[in-house]
Amino acid sequence: MSTDNNKKRIIYFDICKGLGILLVLIGHLQNDTIFSYSPYILSLCSWIFSFHMPLFFIISGMIIYLKKEDQKDLKETAGRKFRSIMIPYFWFSLIYILIVFYLLFVSKEIPLNTLFVQLWYVFGMYGMNVLWFLPALFASELIFLFITQRIKNSKSIIVIILLAIAAFSANYVRRFLPNDLTIYERLNELIITVLRPLIGSAYILTGFCIYKGLDILKEKVRYAQAVELILMPILLFINISLNRINRPVDFRSLVFNNPFLYYFCSLSGSLFIILLSRFLASLRIGNRINEDTAFPFIRFCGVNSLVFMAVHNNSAVLKLSMLAAMYINQFLTRARGYICYAVIIAIHLVYVSVTILLINRFLPFIAGRPMRKKG
Repeated sequence: MSTDNNKKRIIYFDICKGLGILLVLIGHLQNDTIFSYSPYILSLCSWIFSFHMPLFFIISGMIIYLKKEDQKDLKETAGRKFRSIMIPYFWFSLIYILIVFYLLFVSKEIPLNTLFVQLWYVFGMYGMNVLWFLPALFASELIFLFITQRIKNSKSIIVIILLAIAAFSANYVRRFLPNDLTIYERLNELIITVLRPLIGSAYILTGFCIYKGLDILKEKVRYAQAVELILMPILLFINISLNRINRPVDFRSLVFNNPFLYYFCSLSGSLFIILLSRFLASLRIGNRINEDTAFPFIRFCGVNSLVFMAVHNNSAVLKLSMLAAMYINQFLTRARGYICYAVIIAIHLVYVSVTILLINRFLPFIAGRPMRKKG
């Protein structure tokens, strides 16, 4: 594979992850106050939730196909993924726990029981806040790699699909469990923790097959990019239509409503973002790729998507950005909702960008990266 083709693929995946994580940020910026002056945001957030987390599982499957990880030593691959996914999970969980200690012993805003619940979330792998995604992704990838290496040919696909169907079925039954006691709440969280990777592995399989299919499309179809451009609005229409029927949904809590509609809704939405990323990555003159000028901020977000995911959902920053937005709102007469929401997003992006730069420069081990050598 040529160097230019390698660069194109790097740009493509960085853009895809960057767009995905930016949508995650926008989807999480919601509460009653925001909805009061930007009521249309509710529909936007609902649309984002229809596919934003499955997108990352699908991207993971595409990367596994690109790197041929299904053909590599499982133990070595698992160790590498543990360092890049689970080490950051424990570091960021520690930071979250320190915040809980502050709220408990300094500001005294929460009861002692909250601390024990949060510790259960960390070590039970349910995950505090947005950190749930990291152990779910790690386990999903291991399940996919284990099955595809132990069971060859199409049989592995059948096994993964059957496991996903069983997980969706178990999740449906879970809704009928009693929830009047604390022990039932913990049991419910444990079941969710187990089911997430089984469903996630099906999306990884989907991404694995999608990448293979896109490669075949590019080789066999003369005007492959034109076909992709035609598919983009069709996929977006399917995604929006299915979401209007099946919302609200939330992968974290395994709220799917109709699982078949959810799967096809999330698949169409993810494919739209994937094809959009491929189109953006191809907007270069000839075969000359300049990595420094190809959507640098989106790619910055994509390269640092793990840290972005871990730090973006900050309640203090949300309060600050809302105050700033409401202050600016006093001087506006038109399009106030749009501008106020743009202010909230902009402040969060500044906060996240600065945090990422500081971690990369001074604390890279938190993100599972080695410390820079001096000199």
